[in-house]
Amino acid sequence: MIQAPSTIKSLSLSAVLLFLAMTSESQAGLPAGLATLLAQRSVPPESLSVYIKQVGHSSPLVEHLAEVPRNPASTMKLVTTAAALELLGPDYRWTTGLFVDGKLKNGTLKGDLILKGGGDPWLVMQRFWLLLRELQQRGLQRVDGDLLIDASLYDDTAIANQTVDGRIYRPYNTRPSAVLLNFAATLFRIRRIDHQLAVDVEPPAATLQIENRLKPLSGKCGGRTRDISMDVVSQNRNQTTVRFSGTYPPACGDHKRLRRVLPHHQYVYGVFRNLWQEMGGTLTGSWRPGPVPKNARLLVNFKSVPLAEVIKNINKFSNNVMSRNLLLTLAAEHAGIPAQPARGIRVIRDWLQKAGLEDSGFVIINGAGLSRDARLTARGLGQLLEHMHFSPLAAEFKASLPIAGTDGSVRRRFRGVGEKGQLRLKTGVLRNVRAIAGYVQTAPGKTWVVVLLHNHSSAEGASKLEIQEHLIRWLYQQK
Repeated sequence: MIQAPSTIKSLSLSAVLLFLAMTSESQAGLPAGLATLLAQRSVPPESLSVYIKQVGHSSPLVEHLAEVPRNPASTMKLVTTAAALELLGPDYRWTTGLFVDGKLKNGTLKGDLILKGGGDPWLVMQRFWLLLRELQQRGLQRVDGDLLIDASLYDDTAIANQTVDGRIYRPYNTRPSAVLLNFAATLFRIRRIDHQLAVDVEPPAATLQIENRLKPLSGKCGGRTRDISMDVVSQNRNQTTVRFSGTYPPACGDHKRLRRVLPHHQYVYGVFRNLWQEMGGTLTGSWRPGPVPKNARLLVNFKSVPLAEVIKNINKFSNNVMSRNLLLTLAAEHAGIPAQPARGIRVIRDWLQKAGLEDSGFVIINGAGLSRDARLTARGLGQLLEHMHFSPLAAEFKASLPIAGTDGSVRRRFRGVGEKGQLRLKTGVLRNVRAIAGYVQTAPGKTWVVVLLHNHSSAEGASKLEIQEHLIRWLYQQK
């Protein structure tokens, strides 16, 4: 047998070691192209956590600072919805009850009507109309009394009255409630009538008054919506007055603003009163909070849409208050009533631990990710995604995620990458935070979990989406 010279053997060994080192680097560190992009955009690599792993494989393809806790923004909703699916089941439904306290005869109630909230996150106007129609089908037309609102399912005193980034009227800052009607949101529409500007509201509420001081501005549009001011100028138990002032060019067409300006109970009462009257009903009294009286009689037991449908709305459209209601539902069902956020968080942590999933570094504030203090690790979120891939409820969970190029927060993104349904990705956005997580299918039977958490001022620059786009396109090329 011919022996190779020692120098050749040494070179061969060096080459093997270099190859192994390069292979290990490609499997663990950032892809070379992404590292180059970060350098070009002056994005510190230490501001990113990345975790990419093919489901069912033993080791990740990319793992960069994956153990570092970072603000996940709305990708936190993946944790809440996954736990809810497995703990409540896809067919779980919320119940909203209507009770009568008094004598009901010939369509007239001599007493109070009680609305008992069950925490339904999807009690939108269409559903509320169906609820009131069912009430009328039970023979009620006139209420000679008050509307009593029972929101006692949740411990309101334990719910943080937080606002992110100081925007108190933005719908994403809406607090959860056991009686959550239409997300407590009002759509204001500015439109031209003859030579004046009108402000319409949807849904109309008897408790909302508009003070319109807007003046039309001649000329082209030019993006002059910034000249509109909207202020809550007065608010008491029964009425909120909103003032619109400034100028607006009618050439801009209709201008819409979705805002939360009414307190929950005032909103429910105001919308109920208007809608009930439109349906031919009468309410002679006002409203007050309180529990269902012991002698009250159940008239309507209204069921929500199933949980599987609810989590689609949460994840595809990143609805914060729905997710916060879901956290409290977990608390109510598994930790007792009245539900508190801290109890819901414990329910999720218990589920993570029983499932053998990492929760080290997790800080779950409200289940929605709407917090400066929330934290996840890329590795922990990646493990959760892989767990849900093999879950009996995988189809329901994946169906809730936005489909790239089709719907949700990624409906205009990643076009030209794969076929429809191959990229299911949840995004997260806060100031100085950009996150994305989900599944990428690169070939039949080849599915990857992907998590990217970016916490840095550079997340606000031109690179904020470019980094995500580069990583996903790179991964798709690995097939």
